[in-house]
Amino acid sequence: MAGNLDRPLGKPNPSAKKRMGIVSFGIFAGCMLLAVFLGFATRELFFSDKPTQNEQPTATDIEAKNISPSASQNQKNTIRKRPDLPIDNNAPGIQELNAPDSLEIPEIVPRKRPDSVAGRQILAHLPDPELIEKTSVGQLPIKSADGLRALDVYSRQPDTEGNFGIARIVIIVGGLGISQTSTNQAIETLPSGVTFAFAPYGNSLSRWMLAARKAGHEILMQIPMEPFGYPQVNAGEHSLLASTKENKNQRELRWSLGRITNYVGVMNYLGGKMLTSPEALTPIFEELSDRGLMFVDDGSTRNSITKSVSKTTGLPYARAHLTIDSLRSRSAIAKNLKKLEGLAKRTGLAIGVATAFPETISQIAKYLKNAKKRGLEITPVSAIAYEPKG
Repeated sequence: MAGNLDRPLGKPNPSAKKRMGIVSFGIFAGCMLLAVFLGFATRELFFSDKPTQNEQPTATDIEAKNISPSASQNQKNTIRKRPDLPIDNNAPGIQELNAPDSLEIPEIVPRKRPDSVAGRQILAHLPDPELIEKTSVGQLPIKSADGLRALDVYSRQPDTEGNFGIARIVIIVGGLGISQTSTNQAIETLPSGVTFAFAPYGNSLSRWMLAARKAGHEILMQIPMEPFGYPQVNAGEHSLLASTKENKNQRELRWSLGRITNYVGVMNYLGGKMLTSPEALTPIFEELSDRGLMFVDDGSTRNSITKSVSKTTGLPYARAHLTIDSLRSRSAIAKNLKKLEGLAKRTGLAIGVATAFPETISQIAKYLKNAKKRGLEITPVSAIAYEPKG
C-alpha cells in the first residue's frame, strides 16, 4: 500500500496510528484477562479451604455440610471405606463453642498423688505389677491392695497447679495405632503435654504405647460404642451396644481394655446411642470406676448423660468442648485451635479432641510451638478430671 506523500515529514500516518491503537488495546485487554485468571488459579491452589486430593472428607465433614441420610449411596460408600471413620448421619452433632449454656467448665482442683505413689516410676513405660490383673484377654487395670489407681500412678502432673490465672488447654489426639506413619508422626512431633488416645483396632499397640510413654505422654484407651443408625453405622467389632445384655458389654469392654496397659482412663469412640442410655452405661461406668480409671466424653453427643452417670458411679470424668479437626482443612484446624485458645483465656480451661490425621498433627504441632508465649499451658487430661465425692 502506497504511503501518503502529502503529509509532513515525521508526522504519523493517521490510519496507521488508528491500527496501532486497536492492537495496543487488544494486547492490554488480553493481559488483564490473563492476570485475572492467574490470580484466581493461585488463590485456589494456595488459599482454598477445599480438601486436597489426599484430604478426603470425614464423617464430621459430611455432618458439617448438612449432607442428609438421603445423600447418594456412592458418596456414603466412599467415606465408609475408612474403617476408622464410619458415618453417623443421625448423630446430634458436635457441640458448638458459641453455645455458652452447653459448655461444661469444671473447677480445676489440684489432684495430688497419694503418698504411697512416691518413689514409683510415674511415667514408666512398663505396667506396675500391683495394678495389673492377668486375664485371657490381656492385662487389665485394677486398684492395688492399698487403693492406688492407674489414674494416680500413670498420670502426668501439670506444669503448675491450681487456677491462678492460668489458661489451660487439654488436647487429646485419638485414633493412634491405626496408621503407623501418623502414630510415629504424633510421637515424634507433639509435645509431651498432649494426651494420646489409642484405638483398640490398631497394630503393634504395645510398641506404640511404650514409645508414647517414653516420650512422656499420658494415654487413654478408646472404647468403640454403639452410634445412632446402628448397624448400618458401626464402630467396629467388640463395640458396646445399648441393646445388648450387660455381661456381653462387659466382655467387649475387657477386650478393649486388654489391648495395652499404662493408660489413665478411656474415651468413647462414636457411641451416640450408648451415651444416652443410662441402663447400658451404668454397669460399664461402675466397672471402670472399680478398675481405677477415668472417663473422657469426646463431646460428640449433645444429649450425653455421661456426667450424671459418672457422679452416681464415682467415676472421674471430663468432657471435651470442641473437635479440632471437624473439618480437615488446615485453615479450619487453625481456626478451631484459636477458638480453643479463646475459650481457655475466658474460662481458664478448654478441652479439644482430634484424630491422628497427618495434617491435624502437623497443625497442632505448629500451633503449640509458641503456646507458652501466648500464655497457654498444655495440660494432661487427668489433671482436670472431675472427681465425684463419695
